Amino acid sequence: MLELVAGANGPLPNGPIRIRLPGPFDLSALVVGADGRVGGDADFVFYNQPSTAGVRLTPARGGGPAPGAAGDEVTVEPGRLRGGAERVVLVASPADGGTAFGRLPAPVTTVYDGAGAAVMRLVPPRLDAQTALLVGELYRRAGGWRVRSIGQGYADGLAGLARDFGVEIDEPNPVRPVVARVPPGRRPGDAARPPWQGAGPDPSVPGSIPTAVPVPPPLMAPPPEALERPRESSPWSGQGRARVFGVYGPGPQPGQWAHPPGGDPLAEVVMLTNQQRQAHGLPPLAPEPLLARAAAAHSTDMATRQFFDHRNPDGLQVADRVTALGYRYATVAENIAAGQRTPAEVVTGWMNSPGHRRNILLPEITQIGVGYAPSTDAYGCYWTQVFGTPRTW
Repeated sequence: MLELVAGANGPLPNGPIRIRLPGPFDLSALVVGADGRVGGDADFVFYNQPSTAGVRLTPARGGGPAPGAAGDEVTVEPGRLRGGAERVVLVASPADGGTAFGRLPAPVTTVYDGAGAAVMRLVPPRLDAQTALLVGELYRRAGGWRVRSIGQGYADGLAGLARDFGVEIDEPNPVRPVVARVPPGRRPGDAARPPWQGAGPDPSVPGSIPTAVPVPPPLMAPPPEALERPRESSPWSGQGRARVFGVYGPGPQPGQWAHPPGGDPLAEVVMLTNQQRQAHGLPPLAPEPLLARAAAAHSTDMATRQFFDHRNPDGLQVADRVTALGYRYATVAENIAAGQRTPAEVVTGWMNSPGHRRNILLPEITQIGVGYAPSTDAYGCYWTQVFGTPRTW
């Protein structure tokens, strides 16, 4: 499954999209136009108004240990949205209306395609006293639809967030808020913030912050029937230091499954990856030593601690790993695989998997690192590709 951290975005499949938020939360949606505001009260979909053109809320109550435990679900059909709709904003709030997010489980939202397959998760940053969350948005781009993870919290609850998008909230003794002009390139919720004074671009402006591209589900080949013996001619066999494209990493221990054979299998992975990019009209990727070190370390970590995930047992992901090595990224992405015996097999497997294929064909990436580690488990090996674009600010 792909994973979108705050600021990251990715394409949506065609057809209806379902967004589900499990746990003690209410999920709502706002349909907004190019001006970032709703066209009227009908554009606010929540538990008291569960549908509008192209958007439907299905509350999940009483099916678990707490309200919403089974997951409120919003279904969006982009082709049926009202005229002028440019974005569908997803909003989360505590089901009891008052408990701060810092005292609740993380509100992680899952996006499903029309067939019911999970395609990505929206993962917010750590929250504290906020009582409403701008989860993310579905937005129109170049004739299609994409999703962006936002993760912006509000301390004044759902009413305060809704007002920022032009929804009139009925309250006793209402006071009409003074609405500040929203500067170009910023979201409505940013209006009251002081001007950005930090180094680099304003992080509240879309596209100005580093992006961790959503991670695809792991690619695992069927385990071999028997572990193969290392070949003396293989760069993976024996002791010492195994070659990792552009850098060196720890070598396998004697007796470990040491496939694939050949002169430089990781260089071949890079070559095959670039062939795929060039066949789709994209420029080739340049090998980058820090990305290669991150890829090698993650493959070795998976082989050593016997897990298979983009997130290691310490909770670190690809963005954490490359940052720790000193790689300042504007965009970073990762593919992993297990059990494939040759560079051709692993690249073919990635290209046949939509999420991995999307990473390989990302137009914005410019650099690559590849890692491989043999293992003593049933799969015999773990592969990692790390893609990146260095930050220029």
